[in-house]
Formats: sequence, structure tokens, C-alpha cells
Amino acid sequence: MPKIEFVTERRVVEVEKGAKLPDVVDACGSIFPFGCRMGSCGTCRCIIVEGMENLNPLTQAENDLFETLTSVGAKERLGCQLIISGDVKIRA
Repeated sequence: MPKIEFVTERRVVEVEKGAKLPDVVDACGSIFPFGCRMGSCGTCRCIIVEGMENLNPLTQAENDLFETLTSVGAKERLGCQLIISGDVKIRA
């Protein structure tokens, strides 16, 4: 089973392959921040410390939001858009 490490919380959670990060956060009680959960507000903007290859490709919502921002790092994603397929370390 894939594992998500919430670096800020020093917490590791096992998930089913194909799990959506918002569902994982709701189920495990993580303090990972969410706003709209649709990819338009950027509240859940996070850094993928490890495991970018174990996530779904950037969604259109992420592309649209990131185009409006002045600075977006190569390892940044929107947590609300993430689908997990393998081990990932995330920092909020």
C-alpha cells in the first residue's frame, strides 16, 4: 500500500492506490489545509518533497491557477487535486 508522509506533522498514513488526498485527510484527521477543494483558491498549495512520480499529472485546475501566480516551484502542487499511486512526502 502507498504511504503518504505529512512532513509538517511528522505523520505517515497508508492509503489505497488511487486515493484522493482530500479523502485521506478527512479520514485520518490531518491538519493539512483545504479551502475550496476545487483547485481555484490555492489554500492547499504544497511542496512534494519526494514522490512526484507517484502522483497524477497536473490537472487543468492546477495549470489555470498556477498561471495566475508569480512564483510556482517545480515541486509545488495543489493538495486537493492529488491522486496517490505510490509513496509520497508532502509539506504543507
